[in-house]
Amino acid sequence: MTSPSEHNDVPLSFAKALLVQARAFGRDTDKIIAAAGFPFNPLLEPEDQAPAISVEEYSRLCIELFSALGDESGGIIEGVKTPMGSSRMLAYSIIHCQNLREALERAIEFNVVCREPADNVVVNGITVSDDGKVATLRYLSKPSANEPLKAQDGALCSMAIWMRLCTWLIDKNVDFLAAGCAGPMPENRAGIQHFFPCPVEFDEEANWMSFSALHLDAPIVRTEAELNEFLKVAPYHIVIAPVVNELSVAARIRDIIGDDFRDELPTFEQLTGLLNMSARTLRRRLDKEGTSYQRIKDAARRDAAINYLHDTTLTVSDVAELVGFSDPSAFHRSFKRWTGLSPGEFR
Repeated sequence: MTSPSEHNDVPLSFAKALLVQARAFGRDTDKIIAAAGFPFNPLLEPEDQAPAISVEEYSRLCIELFSALGDESGGIIEGVKTPMGSSRMLAYSIIHCQNLREALERAIEFNVVCREPADNVVVNGITVSDDGKVATLRYLSKPSANEPLKAQDGALCSMAIWMRLCTWLIDKNVDFLAAGCAGPMPENRAGIQHFFPCPVEFDEEANWMSFSALHLDAPIVRTEAELNEFLKVAPYHIVIAPVVNELSVAARIRDIIGDDFRDELPTFEQLTGLLNMSARTLRRRLDKEGTSYQRIKDAARRDAAINYLHDTTLTVSDVAELVGFSDPSAFHRSFKRWTGLSPGEFR
């Protein structure tokens, strides 16, 4: 397994976001920067000229922010604090679970017992659709019965962080099919967009996210020794690093697809030849991983489109062409289906 420190590619914007959060809570950013051992102030550096930020530096900055706030959630859920050290204990409590379903159920129980008064939790649990294909994790907590919901987008992002820990445990990507937020659409949607590159509904009855139910039976494959190493740079793993199983068929297909969508992508029949598998075997393997060739192609185009849209020198029509759409209106429809936003709204 490749060490994350070998990549040394944490974007400066992530460090800046941490310090902006610290400033919003009235904390001394200079003190946090010094305690994290940063050789420069990220807030003063232009992103195109700043030195690279290592995985370890980013993780130290997170930990110093958490310490300054007394909250391991970094203040993303208004009115709810995650006590220092509780995330570590949660990780150790689920490392020996049999599968993802058991790990999620134990995490749900841990959250109620160790983080929040049970009376505050209104919705909490996993359900599976009648056809057995889609699993949905739901959660809703209120400060009290008479108080309005606050910062539910933060609660939804916190759920995604739970899932990132659990998917690291099974060493498989878990793509969200859709998600819902119990609060209104926030003015700043960066967190939602980062964790949920899928359609997101707002003003829902509870916070929820859905994914292939096949993942629930995925076994926990990590060891306690691996967990010890993971925890040293846990903020990087659960906020930034993609969870990639190098040996999965889906990952091999993503490598075959590449990043250039201006030419026709391989057909399913061509793909079977490239992977040296029969069509039946390939479909069975993809089904076992909870995905399909169409979903992999859509995700590849979606991820590329999101990256291109951050480049303001490109028009939306330029982006459409780069991701393989000759008709910009077809790109608009597809992008909204993938993310819940039009390209212009996302940008």
